[in-house]
Amino acid sequence: MQNTTRKLTAEDQRIIGQLLVETLAGEISKETRQAVNALGDPREIPQPYADLVAFTDGFVGDDNVKLADFLIRELYVIMKELAELHPAP
Repeated sequence: MQNTTRKLTAEDQRIIGQLLVETLAGEISKETRQAVNALGDPREIPQPYADLVAFTDGFVGDDNVKLADFLIRELYVIMKELAELHPAP
C-alpha cells in the first residue's frame, strides 16, 4: 500500500515551526519532540518537512542538543537541494 501525503493543518505547521525555531536555537525541547512524534507517520508529511519529522521521530536518546545539531545538518542538505531546484536568477 502506497502512502500519500496529507495537507498540513495549522497545528502541524505550528509544531514544525517550533521544531525549526528550536533547531536554530540549538536544543529541542522534550515537549516539541513529543509533539513531533504525535504528528504520525512521517511518510504522510509533505516534503521537505517529512525528513525533519522522520529524523526527530527516529532519534534515539535524550540528548536534545545533539538532535538539534543533526537537524541543522539535515536542514543544510534540504536547503542545498532546494537551491538546486530553484537557482537564483
